[in-house]
Order: sequence, then structure tokens, then C-alpha cells
Amino acid sequence: MTIDTLRADAVGFAGNAAAETPHLDRLAASGWVFGRAHAHSVMTLPSHANLLTGRLPYEHGVRDNAGFVLPESVPTAAEAFGDAGFRTAAFVAAFPLDARYGLDRGFEVYDDSYPEGSTRGFAVAERSGDEVVAAASSWWRRYEGEPRFLWVHLYEPHVPYEPPAPFSARFAGNPYLGEVAAADEYVGRLLQVVAPGDRSADALVIVTSDHGEGLGDHGEATHGLFAYEATLAVPLVLWAEELTPSRIDSPVQHIDVLPTMLEAAGIDASAIPGMAGRSLWRARAPDAGAGPDATYFEVLGPNLQRGWAPLRGVVAQPRTETGDEDRAGLLKYISLPRPELYDLAADPAEVRNLHATEAGTAAELAALLPAESEWPPTAGSVSEDERRALQSLGYLSSSGGLDLLRTYGEEDDPKNLVDLDRMLQDYSKAYQEGRLEEAEDLARRTIRRRPRMGLGYSNLAQVLLDRGRVEEALRLMIDAERQGLASPFLERQLALTLARTGQARDAARLMERHASSSDPDALNVLGLVLAESGETGRAREILLRSLEFDERNPQARQNLALAALHAGDWPLCEREAREALALNPALPLAWNYLAIALFNQRREGEAITAWKRSVELDPGDLDVLFNLATVAARAGLRDVARPALERYVKEASAPILGDRYAAELDLARSLLRGL
Repeated sequence: MTIDTLRADAVGFAGNAAAETPHLDRLAASGWVFGRAHAHSVMTLPSHANLLTGRLPYEHGVRDNAGFVLPESVPTAAEAFGDAGFRTAAFVAAFPLDARYGLDRGFEVYDDSYPEGSTRGFAVAERSGDEVVAAASSWWRRYEGEPRFLWVHLYEPHVPYEPPAPFSARFAGNPYLGEVAAADEYVGRLLQVVAPGDRSADALVIVTSDHGEGLGDHGEATHGLFAYEATLAVPLVLWAEELTPSRIDSPVQHIDVLPTMLEAAGIDASAIPGMAGRSLWRARAPDAGAGPDATYFEVLGPNLQRGWAPLRGVVAQPRTETGDEDRAGLLKYISLPRPELYDLAADPAEVRNLHATEAGTAAELAALLPAESEWPPTAGSVSEDERRALQSLGYLSSSGGLDLLRTYGEEDDPKNLVDLDRMLQDYSKAYQEGRLEEAEDLARRTIRRRPRMGLGYSNLAQVLLDRGRVEEALRLMIDAERQGLASPFLERQLALTLARTGQARDAARLMERHASSSDPDALNVLGLVLAESGETGRAREILLRSLEFDERNPQARQNLALAALHAGDWPLCEREAREALALNPALPLAWNYLAIALFNQRREGEAITAWKRSVELDPGDLDVLFNLATVAARAGLRDVARPALERYVKEASAPILGDRYAAELDLARSLLRGL
């Protein structure tokens, strides 16, 4: 079980008196608790790739959430267990672990059934632990008596912290711990199924988190910026009936989890060649022996997404005067323009940087950084998988060279950009909560603070679009693109906005270079703008190809419905819209396309029902409201038509819209008079 964003110190068994984790505490009390466990990554996708392959990020190639896919050449835990005769299943709670990223390989069942495609802004598609555990429990019971390998991922307590009742009331002053308590409740339900207390359970249960959460430590609100213990230290518990309860203080790491599972299951380690970790099962005693020479870690998201300095580092035990490891000590070295060295045993809060006074020790630890982990990679060392990932992130030049800076100064050190990180967090919150004027101000301040960071322009463009200032947003995006500051997300924003303003052919030309891409998001946008420009056959071809990389993507199906709509193929449009809605019934545009297809097949009653659903999901789409209002009026459905027409006339007459809906308003007023 992986509990997303769970800090090592946020559980009762770690001594947190404010935490309410009775199920995890009971598991820990009767199992092995590893008190000094570390992750290698502080983002969800790469951290789970570490766990499921037994390899470090630079070895398996997944360095951040965005843009990376686990290469097919990297063997996985599920493949090893499947080959050994185990049933295999995974039940994940959020989009960062979507099957498109490659972690599904080897699983008979990979259940990522969250509502993809209907979140707004910066919200991540997710589902509750309640749903995840119910589905996982059902699968476990179905194969009772057979060897099973089950991975369950819970997204609580990831931001936003919105614990369900009764934890919302109980933890009103600390909603993060409220979500931790909810996660513990879900863990308890699963344990009732996989390790019930009333009978023998031939099972090994492992619980950890992918990373922790900053909660303000060192100025980091969430995670993904630094690698202090708040986000790098993780809880790790092993439970099996045969284990003697123990607390183990030897340093361990995430890549030790897979070798441990394999040995416990009697599967030879050769089933997964290239594992970098060691089995913790082998000792079968409280003392797991000496720790690794060093635990490598990295934080590359700020570099890839914002152009800030990349962070790498190691955690290692110091050496005594005789050259032996000091079992009680633990040091951390962080490689940045302003490097850091901490004695974690004496300074667990990492407030005393020893780099200046312990230069020799710092140099020894710096020498433990693997050469292969260098970032940015040298041109000749970029693998084909890394090249594809970097291309999808916009970091390969037209000539194929690497467009990442090779040197960074103190002005690029994340420690000196905490205020900007907070500004970006505040922008996301304001935008998500609909405070668009405040969000616009924050986006402009971001650009002034860091003019060469493309993310600021993307954020400002998004809020301008939402405020109806389309031409201003277009000028901003075109200027950013000309300056070489356009991220892939901004490029897609620009293409969609061009299509929306009647410039679909220009949009298609902009996105054409992605025609051979393996990025489903880029292919999706290319397919959409091709459909809008009238190239419906090619649009369908591109969109079907995007489904090869993400077969359960409802937006691709929705765009296939749009292509069929532009082609006038109403049965196909209906079929694709229904496919999209089967994957996610909360897509307003899919309901609109379905309604149009039904209307053109002379099924007006069904069409009106579909339009009503579309309007319920997105009340602000005036085009859909117009469709509903006019068709209902002509069908004589006054109870539906009158409120829809009245609302349309009121909202489409807003001064900010000018004459955009002048012709439609004339018709709407005429129909109203006739009712």
C-alpha cells in the first residue's frame, strides 16, 4: 500500500500524538518499523517507478511526473509476480499514476477509474480511498486461495486537504491530519480483507508513502521543491505473522522494497535484472544490518517546469576514525548552487547547514553522487526514452540539441525562489477558487519576478481566457512563443485559442510537428484543431493514434465525436460521444455533441435531454444553452424553453461580450415573444 504524501512523522507510531492512525499503529506494533527510510524522488510518478522497478530514477528514466513514461525495456514487479504464477492487480487513486505512464505493465488488472477529463484548472483527477479499497477488496476476495500480488494507492492526504466526515469536524484545525486519519480508516478496511485478525493470513503487507509534505517546513507548502526530511523521509512498515515486532534504525530506501517482496514470495531476484536495492527480508531479525553506502535522491521538477536549478543529493552514514560506518549517525548532502550538508542525527530539522565548516565531509558525500545521475545530461548520454520525454517537455531544439541550461547560479537556487514558489501556489489556489482578478495579479507579479519563466505566461494566458479577454491572451501567448518561452502546455493553449477564434488552420500548422509524437495530450489537441479546420479524416487518424498511448482517455473519444460532427456522420458522432461518456459521464461537450447527433437523426426528445445534461454540467457555455433553448422552443416545450431563453438573453447581452452573439440574440428574443 502506498499512501500518497504521507509524512514519516504524521502517524501515531512515529510519536505524533495529534495523529489518529489506529490501524497503521496496530500494524506497526506487530510488524517491522523502519525508522530511517527514504524515498529517492518527491513526486508521485517517479517515486512509484522506483518502488515497482527496484531502480533509481536515472536508471529507469522517469525523472518527474510530467512528460515521462516508464520504458518497456525496464522490468516491473508485476511482470515478475505474474511470471511466477501470481494474480496481479493495481488500484490507483489519481491521474499521476494513469496507465499511460507505463506502470500498468504486467498487471492483469490496472484500475485507474477516476473521472479523467472533467477537472478544472490545476485540480488532479482523483477518487476517494473509499472507492479504491472497495474495488481492491472485491478483487482480493475473487481470487481467494490463489497467490496474489496487490498494489493499492491512496491519494489522501494529498492537497487539497478536504477530509470526509467525521474527520473534517474532528480535524477542522489541521485538515492534513484529517486526511491522514481518513487514509488510516481505508487502510483498516483493506486489512480486514487481506489480513483478518480472526484467521491465519499467509500475507506480507508493506505500507509506505511515495514522499512526504512540506507543510511550511523550510518555506515549502507542499512538495516537489526541496528534499528536506519533511518530503524525503517516508514511513515504512512490514507486517507478516511470522515477524517478531521490531523497530529497525538502519537506513533503508525505497528501492529495497521490491527485492524484499521477491524474496518473501520465494521469487529469485534474477527475475528483475538491474535492481539497485537489497532485500530487507533476508535478515529475519530486528537488525537489518548495515545500510546502503548512500541513498541517492533528486528533485528535477522545478528545473523541467520552471527552469530553476536541478537538485540532487545523497543520505549516508558518516565514517569513524577507523573507517567504519557510524551506525548512529546520518548525513545528508544536497547539491545546489548553494550546497548544503546536514547532520540528521544532531539536527533532524535541518536548520544548521554545515557545508562551510565541514567542507571535507561535504566533498566525500558529493563524490557519492552517481555520475550517471548528472542533470542536465550531456548530449551524448541522453537515451532515446529521455529524448522523447524531453521533447514532450519542450527541451529539445529543432536541431535535436538539448535546450536546458548547463550552469546555474545562486539566483536559480530554489532556496532563493521560495517567495516565487509561494506566489505560484497562491495563484493556483486563487484560480481554482474562481478569484480571477487576484489570480491575474499574481500571474503578472510572477512574470515580473522571473521574466524568462514560461510558466508565468501560461498562467496569465489561462486567467485572461477565463475572464473573456481572448485577444489579449492570444497576443501574450504569441509573444511568449516568439521569445522561446512557450511550454508545451502554453503551445496547446495557443492552438486551442486559435481554433476557438476561427484560426483553426493556423492552429493545425502550429501543432503539426507533434504528428509523430507519442504524447497523447499533443495528439489530442492536434486532432481537435484538424477537425475544426475541416480535415476530419486526418483528425480521426491522429485521435485514434492518441488512444494507442492512452486507450481510456475520454477527451480523445470526445474529440473523435467532434470530428464525426464536422464530417456530418451523425451515427458515428453519437457512438463516439457515448464512448466518451461511458468513460466519464461528466463531460459537458460530449453531451452537446451527442445532442447534436441525436437532433440530426430526428430524435429531438433525446437531444433535449442530452442538452439539458450539458447545461447542468457547464452552465456558462452559452452555445449549448442556445441549442437547448431554441430546439425546445420549436418543439413547443415551454417549461424548458422559456427559462433557457430568458437566461440566454440576459447572459449573452453582457457588455463584455459586445456583438459576439448579436444574431443569436435576435432569434432568442423572437422565440421568447412567440411563447
